[in-house]
Amino acid sequence: MASEELYGGEGAMRLSPPQKKKKRKKRKSFKQKVRELFPQKGDNVFEVIRKMVFLLSMVVFLVCLFLIGKYFWENYQNSLVVQEVQEIHDRVPEPKHEEKKKQIVQERYTLLESAKALLAVNPDVVGYLSIPNEPRIAYPVMQRRNEIDGNFYYLDKNINGEYAKAGSIFMDYRDYFDYMVENLDENGNPDGTYRRAAENSDNLVIYGHNMHDFSMFGALKYYINDETYYDEHPIIELESNFIQYKYKVFGMMVVDVEDTTDTQFEYWNIIDFKTEQEFYDYVNEVKRRTIRSTGVDVKYGDKLLTLSTCNSTVDNGRLVVCARLVRDGEDLTEGCTSTPNPNIKWSNSYYKWHKNTYDPNAEFIPYG
Repeated sequence: MASEELYGGEGAMRLSPPQKKKKRKKRKSFKQKVRELFPQKGDNVFEVIRKMVFLLSMVVFLVCLFLIGKYFWENYQNSLVVQEVQEIHDRVPEPKHEEKKKQIVQERYTLLESAKALLAVNPDVVGYLSIPNEPRIAYPVMQRRNEIDGNFYYLDKNINGEYAKAGSIFMDYRDYFDYMVENLDENGNPDGTYRRAAENSDNLVIYGHNMHDFSMFGALKYYINDETYYDEHPIIELESNFIQYKYKVFGMMVVDVEDTTDTQFEYWNIIDFKTEQEFYDYVNEVKRRTIRSTGVDVKYGDKLLTLSTCNSTVDNGRLVVCARLVRDGEDLTEGCTSTPNPNIKWSNSYYKWHKNTYDPNAEFIPYG
């Protein structure tokens, strides 16, 4: 059959011309795809800029992903250390209340069993801090009695002395907290008991990081952010290596530690009170600044406990929770309710972004 009959002649069979086979695009290798992410010879200016912006974004994303992963991994590792330490502390029974009172009367103290276990891990342990019904705050308290690095050493070290971003809970190096020396028997050998070598400081200042996962002192923010938190957690328990103590929270404030104006308040620099007036000046300044007012009374002679952690409410901010020692025979729940303070005294840096509503002439009922 002639070609014209097949393809175009009159009466010819109507057959379509042969189709050319489409060439399959050759698949690019992974290596080629990666190479094309980078500027190539022949790319115009806009294409080069687009690729550079994309690559830079990828680098930033990967770095951020690495840092986030590193942060949570370090926190996880630190939580394992903390959990192990908590188990060491909790596995030994607490002494009975009658035994503790007897120790104080005789002025011959013995180490708590839990303290023996923690001191075996690190001799810098001076106590154990916890808040009832708050499992996120239960830690040994470290103290490095050294003027040079005493308030910095445990900022990034755990109880084992290993690097940890979360650091440890630690007491100000200037504080004395059941600081004891061993008693000797008639032959000059330690007899297993201790005597007080220095009176406890008037104000125990304890520091800890404000971690995003609420570990360390991260949960303290609830004292100012949750209106019911104080009423449920008004008591702080702090045991030394020898005695167990309870404190009632009476104030919670935010302070700018670099404030040099008329609102300056160096709460951390007041360890002992020289006079009654100095004591009341301090606790009444806390009362003016507290975010929530409590019904807890404070009297001259009360021993104080101050917990300090970072806070972003103001420049160089610190969230500070202040408590005083529960008195002998006192009802633990007495006064432990709170209401919003209608006239909070803030650091001046707070007023850069907020209206100054503090009225220094408003009614104020001071302690004492």
